[in-house]
Amino acid sequence: MARLVYVTIIPHDPTLPRNVEAADDGHPVFRIIRTDYERIRAGLAAARPDVIVMASGDHFNQWFYSNIPTFAVGKGTKSSGPFPWERDVYGIGSYETAGDHDLGRHLLERGLEHHFDLAASDVYNIDHGFTVPLNFVRPEQDVPVVPLWTNVLIPPLPPGQRYYDLGVMLRSIIEEYPKDLRVAVIATGHMTNSVGGPAMLHMTEEPVTEWDLRTWDLFTNGRVKDLLSDCTWNKLYEQGNGTPGFMVHLVAWGVTGGKVPNWSDLTSSPVTFPNPFIEWNEQCLNEGARN
Repeated sequence: MARLVYVTIIPHDPTLPRNVEAADDGHPVFRIIRTDYERIRAGLAAARPDVIVMASGDHFNQWFYSNIPTFAVGKGTKSSGPFPWERDVYGIGSYETAGDHDLGRHLLERGLEHHFDLAASDVYNIDHGFTVPLNFVRPEQDVPVVPLWTNVLIPPLPPGQRYYDLGVMLRSIIEEYPKDLRVAVIATGHMTNSVGGPAMLHMTEEPVTEWDLRTWDLFTNGRVKDLLSDCTWNKLYEQGNGTPGFMVHLVAWGVTGGKVPNWSDLTSSPVTFPNPFIEWNEQCLNEGARN
């Protein structure tokens, strides 16, 4: 049977690769972010996963208004990206690894049986929401990746409880998968985030907001019921047009059963959006969190 061995939440800001690469000559926050990515890279390596199930939103690359699923699983034999314009604009490195068709099909079929009407694709590309984190934490490109897309851009969205329940279901059906696999789950979304308008500059004056601090406290202390009621499109959108991306984090939280993580760090500064890093290692997931 498959075993869940690692869960993490990490950021995917497309400006991070260049800024982290130049961290020694840039703002000190990027050195902290570099260290946080390195910690997650080491934790993931220590977990020795055979496959990664990765949840992210799409940024109008794979999906668009004409055809956007609420939740979709990739069951192809290859996961590669980013899209050409992302490489050109942001200088994001290419990422290509295997998929896992059998596991993807298992997630689709069992998800349907659990009343999650998942969409699926056998032919797809993954955008920077996947490739930026993967290049930081598994640059070897040697572990198969099963992408899980979650709509966090186009309303109407389900309430946060549905994203959390997806994570709970995901763990259940991963652990009943008959093959002997070590499975890691990566999720990447947002804290407060606003792109393409005047509110984007708000971070230069208030790098971390009261909403960020309250949400981070509830999230990292396992207070599920106190947080999920605030996770709706309207309430998150009030914090910035990209903040509904926080919903992706709820998938990872559901996978862990709402457990307190064994490690977390939230970076903030006037030069980058708040960047969350959270880790649940194998001991935390299967035996309880460390102090």
